[in-house]
Amino acid sequence: MSAPTTHRLIKENQMSGIAIQDWSVLSYKTSILNSQEIDVATADLGIPIPEMIFGNNYLSVEHKSGFKLEFKALPALAMVDQSTKTSELIKVSYAREWFDKRSMANQEHITDVVKPYDWTYSTKYAGTNLSSPEHPQMQFVETKDKSECIDIEQLKRPDPILFYDENILFEDELADNGTAVLTTKVRVMPSCFLILLRFFLRVDDVLFRIHDTRIYHRFGINTVIRECSTRESSYRDTRAKIPRSKGEDLSLLLDSNWVSSQLPELSSRVEVAQLELE
Repeated sequence: MSAPTTHRLIKENQMSGIAIQDWSVLSYKTSILNSQEIDVATADLGIPIPEMIFGNNYLSVEHKSGFKLEFKALPALAMVDQSTKTSELIKVSYAREWFDKRSMANQEHITDVVKPYDWTYSTKYAGTNLSSPEHPQMQFVETKDKSECIDIEQLKRPDPILFYDENILFEDELADNGTAVLTTKVRVMPSCFLILLRFFLRVDDVLFRIHDTRIYHRFGINTVIRECSTRESSYRDTRAKIPRSKGEDLSLLLDSNWVSSQLPELSSRVEVAQLELE
C-alpha cells in the first residue's frame, strides 16, 4: 500500500493554491484593470481590449526542477489576429458600427491608427512557458506517439480533489452580439493534476468556437502533456442539437461544456515537455 500523498494548501489574500509532490499550483485573482493599466495594455497591444479584463489574474504551475507554465490575459490577447482582413471574417448586423465605436473610445491611448483586428478576440494561446532556459527539454514539443496522451481513465476515477479553482482572464459581450471569454480551471488529485484553459466564443446567429488547452501530469512521471484542440460550428447547427425536451430553452447555448460536446473538432495536437526528476 503506497504512502498517503502529502500536500499543503495555500491561501494568502488573493492567492490560493496547493504545494504537492515538488509542484506548486497557484491561482491569483483580483479586480479588473484600472484605467491607467488599461491605457498601458491598450497601447502595448495596439487594439481595444475586452470590456472585462483581469490582466493581473493568473494561474501558474511550477516544478522544483525549473519547469513553469503560466496563464495570463495579456499574452493571450497578444495572439489575437491583426491582419488586414481579419475583422471582415465574422459579420453581425452592426459589426462595423461596433468596431468604429470601440476604436474611437480607445484612440487616445494608441499612438497609431487602430488597425483592423479580430473583434471576437479569438486566441489560440496555450500558456506562457517560463521554464529555465538551461533545460530546453522543458519546452513543449509536438508528438505523434499515441502513448503520450492524457489518461482519461485515471481522471474518471473517484479520487478526492485536493484543490480546485476557476479563474476568468477576460470577457467581452461583443456589444450584446454574444460572448468571448477566456478562463482557466484546475483540479489537483493525489495522483495527478489537470488544467483546462478555454477560449469560448458565441456570436449570436453566426457561430460557436472553442479553443481548449489541457495540461496533464501524473505525479512521479517525467512528462507533462499538453493537448490543444479547436472546435467550431454554426450557431444554427448547434442550436438544432438542443434536445426537444428543452423546447425553446436556449440556456444550453450558454454552457460551454455542453456546446463543446456538440461541436466537431477541426484540429488538435499533443505536445510533451520533459522534467528532470531526482
